[in-house]
Amino acid sequence: MKMDLVIRNGVIVDPVSLEEVRGDVGISGDRIACLGSDVPQGEREVDARGLLVLPGLVDTHMHFEHRIGDPYTVLRFLLLQGVTTAFAGHCGEGVTIREYKEWFRQNPLLNMGFMIGATTLRRAAGSEDRYSPSTDEQISIMEGLLRENLEEGAWGLSFGLEYAPGTSSDELTRLALVVSGFEKRLISIHIRSDGHRSPGAVAEAIDLARRTGVRVQVSHLGSMTAFGHSEEALRMIGQARAEGVDVTFDVYPYYAFAARIGSAVFDPGFEERLGKGLEALDISTGKYRGVALTPETFKKAREEDPDAYVIAHVMNPDEVDMCLLHPDSAIASDAVLRGDEGHPRAAGTFPRGIGILRKAGLSWPEAVRHATSRPSEMMWHDGGRIIEGANAELVVIDPDVYHDRGEFGKPLVPPRGVKWVILNGKIAVEDGNVTEPPSGKMLLR
Repeated sequence: MKMDLVIRNGVIVDPVSLEEVRGDVGISGDRIACLGSDVPQGEREVDARGLLVLPGLVDTHMHFEHRIGDPYTVLRFLLLQGVTTAFAGHCGEGVTIREYKEWFRQNPLLNMGFMIGATTLRRAAGSEDRYSPSTDEQISIMEGLLRENLEEGAWGLSFGLEYAPGTSSDELTRLALVVSGFEKRLISIHIRSDGHRSPGAVAEAIDLARRTGVRVQVSHLGSMTAFGHSEEALRMIGQARAEGVDVTFDVYPYYAFAARIGSAVFDPGFEERLGKGLEALDISTGKYRGVALTPETFKKAREEDPDAYVIAHVMNPDEVDMCLLHPDSAIASDAVLRGDEGHPRAAGTFPRGIGILRKAGLSWPEAVRHATSRPSEMMWHDGGRIIEGANAELVVIDPDVYHDRGEFGKPLVPPRGVKWVILNGKIAVEDGNVTEPPSGKMLLR
């Protein structure tokens, strides 16, 4: 039987068995048909001699919901890193699953699943004030809307508690109980506070998982706790998991976060919470991009351009790396852009994260596990491995040069070392260029 595509002579990396085996990969249609040394001839063959063949990377947390600029720019740069599957709609943001379906039909660059955001539900129910709790009637409306979106195929519910601090424990619990009625759905939480208040916020997320039985994924743990509290947070999560509580977490490998300047993150008192002030902030998008921040310009930017993104260089690098190196962590980009402006994590998260893990002494399979099989397990997604019968999602890299190149102020520079990306059996990236037409699929629960 002739294959549609064969990758010859590469070193196949398995993040589960932790083995590296030289061999060929034969692809028929959108499936991996055979592996080894006796793979039949292909209609097209690529020579991966001296290269690593990895499972397609899986990004459990990115953002695709913003309408400013080209919403597909972020998808292209994830694909150029080797990401083949991504999950959007986190931090409480986003649109309904029906709207996502319409957007996705226009340009399906990746395989994508979507969460429904609690803030989206709040707005639809008339709960507009982020500092006020929703009423009983509003929560009832939210419960119904959440159920509809889960029935439509949402992978779960996301909260952005730091962005909507008025969210009550009753609202959290009632919405989580709706999620608990659906099989293999999860809740992702941008916890209620970062900085010195983060331990209590992590405890709140763990308690929600414990009380409702729902899997809770703590979003970008490093950016929330790397202020002297990451070790404590990891200990809390580890103890909860040992007790059978279903809690997971993701990490992006940068020491600065990005948030909208008009959000509650930068409400008065943020300097004390984060331990740093305006000197650590850079506006990366919008009319005030690059403007030196004084109390006066900061106030004006919040009032006049509240959706502008601020890069906050405030985290402890050793603690971010500690979170990343934890065996239960998943690398996730938290990628979000305004056109071609924003944080370099949109273009460099995965080569950077894998590079940090490799530098710390992990083998290629051990490092790649954090970007493939581990996030797949967390999402109950059937991916992250190169085995016969699996969906054909692969990335072929040159291990000697695979690294990120984006910088703060110049975020959209693709990484080096990505030779080919295979998406659903077709070559989606070749020598650093995205091929057309895209062949992604919308993933529905």
